[in-house]
Amino acid sequence: MKTSSFFKIFPPPKFLEMPYAGIDISDSAVHCLMYHHAHSGLKIDRFGSRPLPKGIVESGIIRDEKALTGAVKSLADELKITYVKASLPEERMYLFKTEVPNGTAAEIHENIELRLAENVPLPPGDAVFYFDLIRDLLPEGKHTASVSVAPRKFVESYLSVLEAAGLLPVSFEVVPKSLARAIVLNADTDTKLIIHLMSEKIGFYIVDEGVVLFTSTMPWEPFTAEKEFNVEPIRVEIKRVYGYWAEHGQGEGVSEIIVCGHHASRVVSALSVVSHAMPKTRMADVWANAFSYDAYIPPISRDESLEYAVAAGLALPKRN
Repeated sequence: MKTSSFFKIFPPPKFLEMPYAGIDISDSAVHCLMYHHAHSGLKIDRFGSRPLPKGIVESGIIRDEKALTGAVKSLADELKITYVKASLPEERMYLFKTEVPNGTAAEIHENIELRLAENVPLPPGDAVFYFDLIRDLLPEGKHTASVSVAPRKFVESYLSVLEAAGLLPVSFEVVPKSLARAIVLNADTDTKLIIHLMSEKIGFYIVDEGVVLFTSTMPWEPFTAEKEFNVEPIRVEIKRVYGYWAEHGQGEGVSEIIVCGHHASRVVSALSVVSHAMPKTRMADVWANAFSYDAYIPPISRDESLEYAVAAGLALPKRN
């Protein structure tokens, strides 16, 4: 992998110090949000969305680049934004854990690159990746890294759309990580299960100390007024994810389930009825790490904010 190309997609932290918006491109819509710093903390500076007709993006794959570019450019022009941090859908990403020796970010990156071929079905030259270090109880001088890997051509297809729309991407980030940054409190070190409701799929993400350690996606049919809602497939997938985590996870079990996305309140209510054995299940607070309601009331309703969760996580300033 060429280092210059890697840092164009996942740049060093200093480049992230400039003001930028978070932009989330999903199968059904483009959402964008930007904060600004006020005396009392962060406030929402601008936000907006564009629906995407079916077929422009399918399971994260861009099928109609011209149409997507037009939607992104229209929103960017309306909001007057230039720099963005953008999402990558988890379906095309690979996630694995590996043990790495202590060292600089560049040294750890090089160590992980040497292990790509044994963990993902991509030649190192065709892959881009980033990693998070996990706080664990390994012997001194070693860490466990959670590594997210994407096909280079897939990432570059999103880069091409953003640049054609007149935007300058400062970095990309996989959806589960952005979502966790928005809705899991920075100081919360417990293990969470995030359920992300999207237009025609649901993501299940295990997050520990803010690091995404497991992702799973299942298809589902959107809610309709005529069709009775069946929570059973979601309950079954939760049970499967729990089983996996019990066998492969480290430390404590899941302490809480956080539901985010359209109809989240309905899913929370349904899950509380069908199973009393699960841990506490609640709706996400998209602004958990952005501001306090005591200091600021956002111009976005609680239900609408759930659609902006990924963009809100992308837009948050880098943690110190």
